[in-house]
Amino acid sequence: MSPLSFASIETIPLVLQLAVGLLGLIVSVKGRARGVSGLMVAAFAVMLVTTVLAIAWQFLALNVPDWSESGDLSIDSIRWIYLAVGMVFDIASLLSWLLVAIAVVKSGRSSRQQQGFAPQAGYPMAAQAGYPPAQPGYAPQGQQPTPPAQQPPQPPS
Repeated sequence: MSPLSFASIETIPLVLQLAVGLLGLIVSVKGRARGVSGLMVAAFAVMLVTTVLAIAWQFLALNVPDWSESGDLSIDSIRWIYLAVGMVFDIASLLSWLLVAIAVVKSGRSSRQQQGFAPQAGYPMAAQAGYPPAQPGYAPQGQQPTPPAQQPPQPPS
């Protein structure tokens, strides 16, 4: 097999990651109206850019033997190039995961804060499943109001 064939096979997981990342970016951008954090969108954007660069690097690295044969770069120089490229990819990956972690923590904190608020005065609380409404005569929308419960008369003691 030719080096191009090997590079093409090596990029298959990256292409799949690119497809999943595009799907995630689309879902997170559409979800922004429903409270999805901008940090999550940024995380997907960083991941997509990193994936595209990794695919390009796979094919650019095919020229490494030519670089060393031409005498333009020594083996040590090529090692430094690989080290620098690897560090850039690792830092971008770390940034993407850090953005995801911050977005998850922020979304968990905001939902806990929203749960702590009591309903405004004058607004009855909704009934829980299996229980009658909190106030006699009040029923959630779509249900008939329940009359107040009447106590049976007590026999004289």
